[in-house]
Amino acid sequence: MPDSLRLVDGGYMRRPDIHHIIQELYNLHCVEVIGFSNIGKSALLRLLAQADIWTQELGEAGHEFLPVYIDCNRMLEMSDQGFYELILRCLQESSPQLAALPDLVGAYETLVTPSSEFQVPLSFNRGLTTALQSTRRKLVLLLDEFDEPFSQIDSRVFLNLRALKDRHQGALTFVTAVGKPLTNQRPGDHCGEFCELFSHHTWYLAPLTRSDVDRFVRRYVTIHEVELTGADIDFLYEWAGGHPRLLEAICRLLAHAVESANSSTTDPIERWQLHRSVARSLRADETIQLECEKIWQRLSEVEQQELLGLFAADHQPDQMVLASLMRQHLLRKGEGKPQFFCRLMSEFVQRQALHTQSETSALWVDIESGEVLVDDKPVETLTNLEYRLMLLLFQNADKIIDKYQIVSHVWGDEYIDEVDDARIEKLVSRLRQKIERDAGSPHFLTTVRGRGYRLVTQPKDLCADLHN
Repeated sequence: MPDSLRLVDGGYMRRPDIHHIIQELYNLHCVEVIGFSNIGKSALLRLLAQADIWTQELGEAGHEFLPVYIDCNRMLEMSDQGFYELILRCLQESSPQLAALPDLVGAYETLVTPSSEFQVPLSFNRGLTTALQSTRRKLVLLLDEFDEPFSQIDSRVFLNLRALKDRHQGALTFVTAVGKPLTNQRPGDHCGEFCELFSHHTWYLAPLTRSDVDRFVRRYVTIHEVELTGADIDFLYEWAGGHPRLLEAICRLLAHAVESANSSTTDPIERWQLHRSVARSLRADETIQLECEKIWQRLSEVEQQELLGLFAADHQPDQMVLASLMRQHLLRKGEGKPQFFCRLMSEFVQRQALHTQSETSALWVDIESGEVLVDDKPVETLTNLEYRLMLLLFQNADKIIDKYQIVSHVWGDEYIDEVDDARIEKLVSRLRQKIERDAGSPHFLTTVRGRGYRLVTQPKDLCADLHN
């Protein structure tokens, strides 16, 4: 279900994306759709392959186009022949009229069993030209899962596609769905002319909007006959953003929790407790963590370091890298500083940052459970503000954190002029009450007069006590 944008009533999600791309294709521009792992590129291209979408967007003009969905995962082998074969096969599958063309059938058979290597591109060109000449409709090739073939097969294939586009300007166009821009995948190769087709027509696919998340959840509720409240949808959006696979996984866990509790209550306190329980299970769910891992692994090392830096108090951001991450919709504009598109991804990156800490520390923050451990024993549950301060200090252990950094990370930049020293000291005092043996003589959370606070996760005097 997360791979479908269709709604129960026949409508569809991602209308702004569909509208923009179809307008580009109406003008016969090639479009490069870029998006991170499982954000919905395939679902978008499959929707674009449906004829009624075109008539809804363009009216009668929509009948002038023949969209053909081509899933590159269906290639029988990773070669120029495998790529060409798939396109001609999909052309025949897309239209009974095309499938009945003797010249197209003959070209396909020659391509599959060529008598020489030269016949592979020649038979492909003959088959595609036959399809273009036999129909008055403009051909839109929707190339899904395009990263691997583009990066691996002979660059002459893409020079050939460029030549075909130039020859049939008014009748042929391409859409590619990729995880990274084409120009970044084969820099310096002979694919530049093909990449030029997309240079001014790139569309970064964002997570589903909040209104589409509402539609997604309502569809889930209808299909699975479960009861979810408005507060549940808020919870889903906070943790999954608009990532379809994450939404589906959390819907499943939340629905199971509601059914297990055998409760349809809308009491805010009971619902909050239910959400808290589900949140703990999210951190341990392998499917959910794998989705976050896929997103993380596709990032460059520079991008990963910039995301890790968001949790370091003394990090100097690289504005160009931040702009790229915003363009990819991994980050969005927040109040004062960039925010992750969803809480799950934010916590995942936090865990990567914490891996650099020593788990032998006397004080440890277990982000999986949200607990703070002192000598391997959990302390009293922290409030939201206390936990934010604890994370900031722990991620910057042994560093001095000034009051400006505390306000920025705990309350937010918009509170810089509102939170005074007394309020910060009160929060620090409350945290000490929970993590220190003696809050009046702190070992972990120390004050550096005139400068701020420092967290020491393995105080020397505490180490001596542990070894005696």
